[in-house]
Amino acid sequence: MTAPIDRLRALMEVSGRRDKAAFLDAFDPAIEYHYHVGTRPLIGIDWVDRFISRYWANHSETEWVLDNWAQNGKKVLTEGREDYVNAEGVKVSHPYMGIIEFNDAGKIVAWRDYFQMKDPAAMG
Repeated sequence: MTAPIDRLRALMEVSGRRDKAAFLDAFDPAIEYHYHVGTRPLIGIDWVDRFISRYWANHSETEWVLDNWAQNGKKVLTEGREDYVNAEGVKVSHPYMGIIEFNDAGKIVAWRDYFQMKDPAAMG
């Protein structure tokens, strides 16, 4: 099996190209994605499909930056930022931390993101 960090980097690359088929292929059909801890998780690939469609529709010039990471077995702890232009045309740099868990087949089965929900560009 390819190392989880390498699978994550491949996901980042297809995300940058907005290759939705390749993006969704990285996930197990029963994925549980907490795109923001404290918010109801997305359960199943159909919800992830809807989420990424909305996200890409409302964000342009996206860059997913991974500054630091640690791997323990099939889990990768991440720290970085998402740089993008939001729907209002404002350039945003949104810091995050997260943990992504892969199954034996190399598919993502669980993902939890930790970040400030309010758009940092909107802060005064």
